[in-house]
Amino acid sequence: MLQNKLKNIVVCKDCALVLNKPQTDYKHQFHCPRCNALIYKFGQDYQTVLLLAITSIILFFPAILLPILTLEVLDLKQTTTLVETLLIFFKSGYVAISIFITFIGIVVPFFMLLLILSILTPLKFGKNSKYVSKFLKLYEHLLEWQMAEVYMISIVVAIIKLQKMATLHIGLGLYFFFGFLIMMFLTMSLFNPQDIWNEE
Repeated sequence: MLQNKLKNIVVCKDCALVLNKPQTDYKHQFHCPRCNALIYKFGQDYQTVLLLAITSIILFFPAILLPILTLEVLDLKQTTTLVETLLIFFKSGYVAISIFITFIGIVVPFFMLLLILSILTPLKFGKNSKYVSKFLKLYEHLLEWQMAEVYMISIVVAIIKLQKMATLHIGLGLYFFFGFLIMMFLTMSLFNPQDIWNEE
């Protein structure tokens, strides 16, 4: 009896207000009446999110290791990858910019995908992980720092400017990077931490 009652309540993770579990649907979000924190939004099933996260991680490695651009000026050609581009910034004295872009554009998105895998994999197979709540809190903190799309915009702006000075050839790495961003966006949009909190 008590167990059934507990299944019908939810606790706000920000202010600890105990609420009746809302009737969920595809169109509405539910917020805490006390602190306005998000209590629930519709999320996708674990298997779909896991497949998207795995696909994102697979795309990540060719995205950072394959050439993104080949710059041709007269008879000179220079091919660069995302990692090499960051190293160029670093060696040119833009140390802070290089570290910041690496953190928000590469490290944080990749680590967030690993967190999603670490959270959902045991739940998918019916096992409870004692680290799930810690992983969820870390994931939600990192959401504030995830700005991979800013990295993409900076690349597009650089391409537009460089086209005026030299001949550019788009490399496979850039296509993989755009694919990675799309899959990562889908993964994080469909992943619903509230579903996990409600099960904890």
